[in-house]
Amino acid sequence: MKLKQIIFIILFISILLIIPFLTKDKKVAFDEIETVLEPYIDQEIVHKVDSNTLYNNYKINANSIEEYISYGPVSYMNVQEITIFKEKDKNQRTLIVKKIKEYIDKKITTFEGYGPNQVELLKNAIVEVEGDYVFCIILENNKSLWQDIVKLF
Repeated sequence: MKLKQIIFIILFISILLIIPFLTKDKKVAFDEIETVLEPYIDQEIVHKVDSNTLYNNYKINANSIEEYISYGPVSYMNVQEITIFKEKDKNQRTLIVKKIKEYIDKKITTFEGYGPNQVELLKNAIVEVEGDYVFCIILENNKSLWQDIVKLF
C-alpha cells in the first residue's frame, strides 16, 4: 500500500513539474500581426492614422505604449477601423480596454438615429487582450480577422 502511495506522489510531483513547460507563452512580433492585417485593409475604407488621431480617438498618448498600429475610417460616415496597442506595462490593459470601450460608446451615441449599419458594426466590435496586445477591431469581417490573429498566439 505504501509503495502505491509513493509512486502516486512521485507521478503527481512529476506532472506538476512538467506542466509549466507545456503551457504556450508565445511572444508574437508586431510584424507578424501586421502581416495578418494586410488582406483585411481596404484602402478605400481605412487608412493608417497618426498618433494625434490616436489621442483624439482613444485619449491614449502614443508615448505611454510600446507600439501601436491604427487604421481609421477614410470617411466620417464610416466607423470601420483596426487599432492594436502593444503595452509597455501589463497594468495598462484595463485602462486601454476602458478607453476603447468609452470611444466605441461615444461613436454609438454619435451614429444612433441615422447610421444603423454603423451602430451595428460598433456594437459587434471586438475588444480583446491577447499576449501583450490590446485589439480593437471594428470591421464587417471582424470575426474572421480575429480568428486569424488568435492563430498567431
